[in-house]
Amino acid sequence: MVRGGRELLAIEDPLEAEMWASAVLGNFYKLAAPLDARDELERLLWPAVVTAAERRQDAAGLAVMEALAAVADQELAAMAGAAAARLRALGIPSVGWSAELGSVAFEGAWVMTDVFGDHEAYFATFRYPGREPHVVNALYDRAMGEIIKDGFVGYGLEDPRDRAAAEPGVSVDDADEATMARRVVDAIASGDLYLDNDWTPEFKQCRALILARMRSLPMAPPIEPPDQPGDAARKALIEEFLASGLVADLNEADIIASHALDYSCDYLGDDAFRWSPIVIEQFMLDYLPRKISLNLGQVRQTPLVLRGWVRFALTKRGLEERWIAETERAVGRFAKEFRRAMTDSADFGPAKALATAMLADKVDFLDQAAVDRWINEFNARPLAERDQLLGKHLVPPE
Repeated sequence: MVRGGRELLAIEDPLEAEMWASAVLGNFYKLAAPLDARDELERLLWPAVVTAAERRQDAAGLAVMEALAAVADQELAAMAGAAAARLRALGIPSVGWSAELGSVAFEGAWVMTDVFGDHEAYFATFRYPGREPHVVNALYDRAMGEIIKDGFVGYGLEDPRDRAAAEPGVSVDDADEATMARRVVDAIASGDLYLDNDWTPEFKQCRALILARMRSLPMAPPIEPPDQPGDAARKALIEEFLASGLVADLNEADIIASHALDYSCDYLGDDAFRWSPIVIEQFMLDYLPRKISLNLGQVRQTPLVLRGWVRFALTKRGLEERWIAETERAVGRFAKEFRRAMTDSADFGPAKALATAMLADKVDFLDQAAVDRWINEFNARPLAERDQLLGKHLVPPE
């Protein structure tokens, strides 16, 4: 890595040096390796790089340290910056671009939002004095856990406002830089908690530089999650839905709609009415199979009720008919796979598997003594027998 730093000596643009360092850091972000090996590598690698660069006592080693200090996180930046200072004290000259680091200025920002509110694409323009402006992009994905999953840094991007005019269901507004910085920094931190996700290779390469640019801006206070409706408000919404006439068979509608409302409010931490094809997919193929026990009648009724709930929620949100219809179609698209997932114990989370096993033994959840007795008997079984019981193909009862 340090030997590769010789290419930094031929670079004239400070942004190119920062992109080089960001890409080097990105090569080791969420590396495809066992977790313990990944942790050990992250602990040992960067101190070794700093030591190797300082031992060289040459301009390439100094350039690597200066580039890393510009974009790395606080601990590595301090380590690399201290090593760079010691190398300069030996009389080793810095490459020309190093004097420009830190002089980049923010010029403006926009946010592109899709009609469903699943994604917010931030575009921020920065400029080094006397140089062409460059764009920093970060795609905030609310549907995938409020993370940044894609992004890039570069020159010559078309104005996103022109692009939005040609794309239905997309709007572009000016972005407050402090709010944008807080949103992006917090979302990257949230993504860092995942062992794995669908981050794009471009984001991994640019992650450190995106963070460095956002951290150079004023930072808004932490964003407070929205207040969620209480029990009385949720009951009123369900009653309003049942009275809307959107679902003909009301036998299971209140239970299914309640699960949908709890999912958007409690699990997503979002407003009650934000539904989209992506949210439908996650609700039907992940959340319900993994978390919720439904009897077979409820499983059969879920697509019908969910189509009605989507229309009810998105109408309240004020979306146009074409977006409501698109989300309704998503329910039908995932219905067959949903029915399979709901009866396949391989998709169950631990809590649901345990509850389903209790239901199969006809345990009354309202009888605390019966529940305690079943759990005590379960815990007394050998571990292999417990695993076998929870791993059975358990079909929810009628």
